[in-house]
Amino acid sequence: MANYCSNSVLFLGDAATVAEIKEVFANIEREQQRTHRYHLPNFVSGDKGHMLDICFNEDWINYESRWQPNLDLLVAFAERYEVDFISRFDEMTNGMYGEAIYQNNELKTIYRLAWAEVDLQDDTELAAMREEQQLLLEKHARQGYNR
Repeated sequence: MANYCSNSVLFLGDAATVAEIKEVFANIEREQQRTHRYHLPNFVSGDKGHMLDICFNEDWINYESRWQPNLDLLVAFAERYEVDFISRFDEMTNGMYGEAIYQNNELKTIYRLAWAEVDLQDDTELAAMREEQQLLLEKHARQGYNR
């Protein structure tokens, strides 16, 4: 059995567009429950990964993927709907976690190993990523997003 990676994604953009994306995710989950097969929208080409157990927590979408985050799938959504996103993920069986931000057609990611002897207080790269996430949230604040 595959190790599962827990993913959370917050799409940021026009409220109606984000609502449409959330409905696509809900439809994916419904179709998977109905057919007992993996399902992705038609605009996703190739094998961009799978999403299991999709659920919603306020503005965030949570789901499981196999082994690692499927950021290429999230980029496909962002490109199609012309939105930004913040993603957080962890695959604790192998002790991997990380965060990503997509804006202006650019994906930035940070991966960390849970057992690495890195003091998160001194992790300047992670601090810079979180500051960039905060700025992106502030940019979209008028649309009422929750962190």
